Amino acid sequence: MKKKTTSALVSILMILTLLTGCGGTATSSTAAGQPASGEKIIRISQSPGGKIDPGIITDYTSCVAVVNMYDSLVYPDLDNKIVPSVAKEWKVSPDGLEWTFTLNKGIKFHDGTELHASDVVFSANRLMTIGEGFAYLFKDYLAKTEAVDDYTVKFTLSKPFAPFLSILPRLYILNENLVKSHQAQGSYGNFGDYGKAYLAENDAGSGAYTCSEMKVQDKIVLKKFKDYFGTFEANAPDSVEIIMNTEPATIRTMMANHQLDISDQWQTDEAYSALGNIKGVNVGSYSNGTIFYLMLNTKKAPTDDVHIRRALAYLIDYSQVTKTLFPGYVKADSVVPKGVLGYTDEYKYEFNLDKAKEELKQSKYANSLDSIAVDVDWIADVPDEEKLALLIQATAQQIGLKVNVVKVPWATHVDNVARVESTPNATTTFVSSDYSEAGAMLYQRFHSDTAATWQQTEWLKDPAVDAKIKSALTTTDETARVAIYKELQKEAHDNCWGIPVAEQAEKHAYYDSIKFPAMERAKAGQSVSMAMGYNFLFRTFAVNQ
Repeated sequence: MKKKTTSALVSILMILTLLTGCGGTATSSTAAGQPASGEKIIRISQSPGGKIDPGIITDYTSCVAVVNMYDSLVYPDLDNKIVPSVAKEWKVSPDGLEWTFTLNKGIKFHDGTELHASDVVFSANRLMTIGEGFAYLFKDYLAKTEAVDDYTVKFTLSKPFAPFLSILPRLYILNENLVKSHQAQGSYGNFGDYGKAYLAENDAGSGAYTCSEMKVQDKIVLKKFKDYFGTFEANAPDSVEIIMNTEPATIRTMMANHQLDISDQWQTDEAYSALGNIKGVNVGSYSNGTIFYLMLNTKKAPTDDVHIRRALAYLIDYSQVTKTLFPGYVKADSVVPKGVLGYTDEYKYEFNLDKAKEELKQSKYANSLDSIAVDVDWIADVPDEEKLALLIQATAQQIGLKVNVVKVPWATHVDNVARVESTPNATTTFVSSDYSEAGAMLYQRFHSDTAATWQQTEWLKDPAVDAKIKSALTTTDETARVAIYKELQKEAHDNCWGIPVAEQAEKHAYYDSIKFPAMERAKAGQSVSMAMGYNFLFRTFAVNQ
């Protein structure tokens, strides 16, 4: 979600410099910010660190790029419903173990060759073999993928997985022959490096946009694929530039100079106010199902004590967070986002200093508070996060609990949380659900598989919790599955594994010449909570001159 920020100087020079990956050339622009040639361009800023290999991605910037470059069998529409894409129809066996998909004919990859069921098989096997990125969604359930014929693919599961259809948008389909022709030496046997080096800078997809330029930590340029099988909005962009920088002064300068059309969502409120003062620029927001957490290391003193963790939960002034620090945010009343299947608001914390003091008294550290401290790390790439850390520090002081506020770059944080001893007591982190069901966030946040990653710094490593999460995900009866989800939310609350502080209002500054579907839906009071990246399907955007 957030990666190491490049300097403002480098960022400004970046706009004037040709990029090296994927090929491509620069174009001159008019004063209005669009090229003199009449090509329609949308330029957006995102956090650095974006990658374009669909077999390894998980962060926000990468998802924005990949969902436009690659197709999947199905995808979530703006109502977050799973609809056909490469697959036109499907059926599932009565026992839930076999899923058979019929593919549309004539779908072309970016090199002009046709997409077949064998490409789906190759993509699934590659994802499972590499075992990175979104492979975790499939690894415990997908036993075999096979091509019945050129236009029929069958998945066999080792056990039922109720949300299987919901995770398929994360299986991106690669051009098997193209990837194989660019395999280098590597650790995957006959598959060499499985095309990792090639796919780091090139695409092998069939999506609405192709990769034209790629420079790591700098910029990704996408070009409209004229032979795309799907539909484009009238005046959809011919080109999209994903500029990997969130530095406020740089973003403001670029937007004022018409070098940027849509800002990232990581700006401060002060920065958004300045951006909103630029002629023709709007600032809007929508709830995106992302939760702003205070993650807590349950294996490190003093947050190894549940009473210390509960005290932290009670001392957060949630009203101040949502009304003053992060206007537009909504208090989170569960460890999963509002509205997803299985959500309940029965178990939640409220601001209550008396209860916080009582929890401290019950702690094993009650008689040594003057000699202990809670380290709260906040991510330097998102300056607004410091506000929460400072609020916690100030309030904790009122009840005799010392809190140290530590500024940490994202890349350093990712390295730190790989080991329990270097994981801080508490960390401010945004987490987005990978699909619209409570089980997605519960797995991401609390299953042992995600310990040692930024998605879970609690280090639970609890086999009983793992088993309960897996039990829910394999329960095909929806009522029974929801009941387990609620049990898990209660357990997370009672043990205060981590503190869900607020649900993010994803803000963007954008020029009014841009048709931004998520913003239009938000203005109409419609839901915009989607899987990460899918609110930026650029074929649904428009550039109005």
